[in-house]
Amino acid sequence: MESSDSQTSFDTDEYIFREGDPGDCAYIIESGMVEVALDKDGRKLVMATLTKGDILGEMAIIDRLPRSASARAIVPTEVMAIPLDYVSQKIEQSDPTVRMFLRLAMARYRDLNARLGQVFEGLSLGQLDAEGDGFAASTMELRSLIPQFMEMHKRIDSAVTKPAQTESGAIFGEKTLEVTRLLVTEEKMLRAAMTKKEFRLHYQPIIDLSNNKIVGCEALVRWNHPSGELLLPSRFLTHVENSDLIIDLGYWIAEQACDFQSRLCNDFQHDIFVAINLSGKQFEDQFLVPSLADIMDKTGARRERIKFEITESLLIDNPELATQSLHQLKETGAKLAIDDFGTGYSSFSYLHRFPFDTLKIDRVFVSAMARSEKSNQIVKSLVNLSHDLGMEVVAEGIESEQEAELMRSYQTAFGQGFYFSKPINETEFVKLLQKPQMELAG
Repeated sequence: MESSDSQTSFDTDEYIFREGDPGDCAYIIESGMVEVALDKDGRKLVMATLTKGDILGEMAIIDRLPRSASARAIVPTEVMAIPLDYVSQKIEQSDPTVRMFLRLAMARYRDLNARLGQVFEGLSLGQLDAEGDGFAASTMELRSLIPQFMEMHKRIDSAVTKPAQTESGAIFGEKTLEVTRLLVTEEKMLRAAMTKKEFRLHYQPIIDLSNNKIVGCEALVRWNHPSGELLLPSRFLTHVENSDLIIDLGYWIAEQACDFQSRLCNDFQHDIFVAINLSGKQFEDQFLVPSLADIMDKTGARRERIKFEITESLLIDNPELATQSLHQLKETGAKLAIDDFGTGYSSFSYLHRFPFDTLKIDRVFVSAMARSEKSNQIVKSLVNLSHDLGMEVVAEGIESEQEAELMRSYQTAFGQGFYFSKPINETEFVKLLQKPQMELAG
């Protein structure tokens, strides 16, 4: 057997798994042919013959029981593994009714399979034809069992609803399989990226609009992909957030960013703040706040110079969890910012409930100011509201001098955007700190 990150090859007569083995993954057949059979005391009952595009081994993942049959490559075969933890996680994230139906179907299938095994064990007067799919029987007693055997198969077939077959005869279409391949492969690569330390942090300056001085920065993750491309979060972060990877990646980002703040202050004598984004998924971790406090202490970061940014969606999706967690996080001494403000439907009603220090106006409104009076009025209202609540304001996505001037005229304290600087790596950021203040714009 030979394997790679995405595929495993099996030679003729090599077993992919045997009856009774633990179910650690399911498989998509990429090429070749696989025989699924029951083996009892040297006798074999072929349950199915599967080819390209078919899936096997899913039962043990769904109901978390040992393999109920053996799978053997009839010819040289390549399969793609779908790991247990990947499928289990997707099942747990699904609707409870869906989970219940899946496991009920598997329980019924197991029961029918056990009864079939009893019928199989009763074939003492005949023998199974190991060369084919049928019975080699010569007695009336054995023949009388065949209708029972066929009825069992019908019940098994109807126990689990089968997807409609495609024109080619495969149960799943190539598009469906390709999406599955991509999702599984991407998650494998993301997990490997954590181990291989392929993620990087870039930092985008946050500017005091009154003098163009850098007063802080936002830490933004990048993936140094094996292809050589440096991927932006839009290419992978949603997938990370839909898995448990966001917890580990979130702590890694916090540790790297806090360490950077400490070195900026101690090694380069620049006492500026570093903003760190937190995903709503991270707040499901009951150890989030003490873990972040521990990271700030271990790295030597100044707590009042660490600013955790939370998107508005967290406040809308789970306000109770957000209220408790944000107040606890505020008690650590760190600062809090609400990011992408103005994109949610309940923005204003939430502001008084949470201990935010900073409001970040979403780039959608900033970029529309020059051509939309409504956007102008929204931005002015947000700035005035923030001032009334004693909050600092950061305008995101500033890309021109006109936008910068408008924000200055509204008494917006800080700005961030490509007009000043794109996100850059640590070395480039330190160099940027040495430049004269007025050279940052443009």
